[in-house]
Amino acid sequence: MGKSALIKKIHNAAVNYQKYLAGRTFLFAYGDSFAEIVFKSSSFQHLTGVKTNLRAKGFYNHAKKKNGLRPGEVLFDKTHPYDLAEKKMEYLGDLYKVTCSDVMIATDIVTISAVYKVGVTNFRFILLCGPNRDTAGQLIDECLVPYSFRVEDISASRFEELHEVQYILSKKTNDRLYSHISYCTESERDKLNFPPRIKDKIKISQ
Repeated sequence: MGKSALIKKIHNAAVNYQKYLAGRTFLFAYGDSFAEIVFKSSSFQHLTGVKTNLRAKGFYNHAKKKNGLRPGEVLFDKTHPYDLAEKKMEYLGDLYKVTCSDVMIATDIVTISAVYKVGVTNFRFILLCGPNRDTAGQLIDECLVPYSFRVEDISASRFEELHEVQYILSKKTNDRLYSHISYCTESERDKLNFPPRIKDKIKISQ
């Protein structure tokens, strides 16, 4: 894949990120636990695996516009190798599917570079998430944000537990309550028996 083709895939992924994810928060309910993941515009660039001379939000703003990203704004080095970005871009356009389909939650995932509290996986790729912090490094809330996008099946030796997700709920990030069910298991579809811990976070119109 040439650089121009890679940039086109980055653009297509940014369009889907804007359409389905940016500015939204998703709640993943599994067992008696849940994880809330905030999708920020500033998270997109890091998920692509490329280096840039732009700020994260600037990269995303350029990427979502047709012909908005210039070749000189998409860079590579030892920690951002071309082949890794190429591999990620084959799948990043489908990232939104982990918010509306059958997925699993892995907890306490250990990689070479970091330990991540939660990962959402469909066994083709995994979205690794960590604390939601501001630019000064201060914790904003208990939500998580995407930290890393890996095209791999994380082996069982690298996470604490793996859980089936029963519900995925969504809302605009600034809204107080979740108003939309984007996924639920077949067994839960008719009864909608939400876990007690999340009932006060939901207002679903019947």
